[in-house]
Amino acid sequence: MTRNEESLLKLEIFSVLQLLPIVNITLKPEQVEIIQQKLQSGRYKTFEDLLAQTFQFLNDWDEYSLTEDADWIESTRKKVDEAIASLEANGGSDGETMINQMLDKFRQARESQQ
Repeated sequence: MTRNEESLLKLEIFSVLQLLPIVNITLKPEQVEIIQQKLQSGRYKTFEDLLAQTFQFLNDWDEYSLTEDADWIESTRKKVDEAIASLEANGGSDGETMINQMLDKFRQARESQQ
């Protein structure tokens, strides 16, 4: 990032924070890169637009996040563990073989109906 781009980013961040108490935020280089990419994409006209969308996403995530559903998480973990144990015990088959087996079953079911 050039000094000019860094200054513009700081200026945009500053303009957003003028209405808020002064807050110093240290961003990792990869975070600055993400911000720059998003702004350069044209999807967000200003840093304020990007920041507003980010906060909206965080609010939505908190509201709808599956991490709040402990029963679902535990159930899913159990199913994954059972599937892994089954694969280890019985071996697995590649996707193509599995699809062909399913297609054969569909063909047999169709033939038996005719």
